[in-house]
Amino acid sequence: MGRSFKAPKRTDEEQWKKVEKLWRAGFRFPTNTGWYEVAPYPERLREVDEFISQNPDHPFRVKNQPSPRT
Repeated sequence: MGRSFKAPKRTDEEQWKKVEKLWRAGFRFPTNTGWYEVAPYPERLREVDEFISQNPDHPFRVKNQPSPRT
């Protein structure tokens, strides 16, 4: 996942779905030290699809990932 990944509470299904969508789209959770100009990850699940489509070249995104399943 990455050094900066903080797992949501077990019961927080929305946050786990958000993390899964980001992961499947190639986003990782490295330490964000020095990356002040990087778009922050969305707070809510409903924001994830738009975030993914607007950030194809995000520096924390692994290239050549298959399209995320919904």
